[in-house]
Amino acid sequence: MNVEIVICGKVRDGDKRSVKIQEGDAEGRKIVIVDDLVQTGGTLYECGKVLKEAGAESVNAFCAHGVFPNESWKRFNKGGDRECFDKFWVTNSIPTVTGDLPVKDGIFEVLDLTEAIVKDLDEYRT
Repeated sequence: MNVEIVICGKVRDGDKRSVKIQEGDAEGRKIVIVDDLVQTGGTLYECGKVLKEAGAESVNAFCAHGVFPNESWKRFNKGGDRECFDKFWVTNSIPTVTGDLPVKDGIFEVLDLTEAIVKDLDEYRT
């Protein structure tokens, strides 16, 4: 895969945090932010915002686990105060949450882990 990496870092100063591009160039790029999980998504949003301000053509997110307490996913959807992603992928590792995501009319897409889990379990049988 021919990709370029842009590294963003979070800096805390007391209660204040800021996200900055530490390495790479976002200008004109199609970017996917990869993270292990998302809860309220404050840092993820700040990162997306900084990348768009730096001229990214598009900014997307992939998080393996969409925790989204108190339906915090609504903030990322169209019209939400954290709307900055063109696409937001999560896996169905927490189906009680991902089953409620508006995949038809929103930015979210839920990736099904079932086939990969069954394959892995089958390969590791003793």
